[in-house]
Amino acid sequence: MIALLPLLAGLPLGGRVLLNDPIKRAIGLGWDEMSAGYQASTRISTDDVHYAPLCAGERELGLMGDVAGKRTLELACGAAQNSIALAKRGADATALDISAAQLGAARALIAREGAAVELLRGDMERLGMFREGTFDIALSCFGWEFAPSLGECFAECGRVLRRGGLLVVGTVHPLTAFEWDDVERGLWVTDYFNPPVEVWEEPAAAGERPGLTFFRTFQEVFGLLVGAGFRVEDVVEPCPYPAPDMTEDERRRLIPYGGAYWESQYERLSRIPFAIVYKARKVG
Repeated sequence: MIALLPLLAGLPLGGRVLLNDPIKRAIGLGWDEMSAGYQASTRISTDDVHYAPLCAGERELGLMGDVAGKRTLELACGAAQNSIALAKRGADATALDISAAQLGAARALIAREGAAVELLRGDMERLGMFREGTFDIALSCFGWEFAPSLGECFAECGRVLRRGGLLVVGTVHPLTAFEWDDVERGLWVTDYFNPPVEVWEEPAAAGERPGLTFFRTFQEVFGLLVGAGFRVEDVVEPCPYPAPDMTEDERRRLIPYGGAYWESQYERLSRIPFAIVYKARKVG
């Protein structure tokens, strides 16, 4: 049975964590349950910002540019690997997550890396702990798909970003919602315009709902960004390196997000993008 972990000692509670919302509570509980296994089985760099499995990171893609002296906010940060990488490059980094277990992993990793990252436990759709125009950059990689109300989340990001601030939205590609056929070596897309909601297989506590992942079309995400006052400057569908054919040293040097599971999925990843990244600028 999954139990809600208490707040970690010394870790501030940022704003209201809406654990009375059954979907958000389920997502937080699910990540509490999955955190240890996920962090142990996935290789995530603390020297480069990752955007997609087996793909190039910020060092090569350059979506954020020079972050030295800039205030950054990472949402759904997990163990805060991206914020650690940003802090190493001179950013004033803040990281937020709804899962106490993920933040516990973040605290340990930050201490090990000797990085300066402020951690908060909070809801990425409710950023009332921050004043308007606090940050230069807001980002999340593989966190937006867990926001039930993505439009509200983008609106909050717009509020806490300064004018001209940057929002980096790295999320699952809408085609990821559909099943890969190992025999036909192709994707079975049943209804792109109405992508399914993924119901997690991870066990839920008695009386609790399972977690959910929300897949959204390109048009929907683009429209929500524009509606929240952003101008989309770039869209990237990262293509993976040929990880199975690379040496271990090459994988560690070039790939900021990987591991055995992702390498086993290389054929699918090399044909169908797993992630899509939107670079958007606050204009209002």
